[in-house]
Amino acid sequence: MTHIFNYSITVNNDHIDALKHVNNEIYIRWLMESAGAHSSACGLTLEKYLASGACFVVRRHEVDYLAPAYLGEKLIVETWIKNMHAKKSTRAYRIIREHDNTIVVTAETLWVYVDLKTARATEIPQGVIDAFKTNIAD
Repeated sequence: MTHIFNYSITVNNDHIDALKHVNNEIYIRWLMESAGAHSSACGLTLEKYLASGACFVVRRHEVDYLAPAYLGEKLIVETWIKNMHAKKSTRAYRIIREHDNTIVVTAETLWVYVDLKTARATEIPQGVIDAFKTNIAD
């Protein structure tokens, strides 16, 4: 079974746009924050990635906005590693409104593991794979 990492959010004024709901750009920020929090929880902090000279970078986001979220609502970002290949990984997400369990957003991000000196894709080290091992679906 896939391990799902939960990241909690309460919608505040900074998240709201002129239409009085969460701005689409904010959802992308929350996807990124939840991915970073999940990675850190697996022992893979940004500092560790930088010290190793390589890290994951986003190649593509696919986001489906299914329902609005409003000021004061509590949301849960669920995220998990869908797959991991030689140089890339797909991470999935669901953002759920806590009080009624409505799925607000579904998304996937394609991450590529990049050598920071060359800016080219490189093999994901076994240590990184092992850190996420219990969190990979296939």
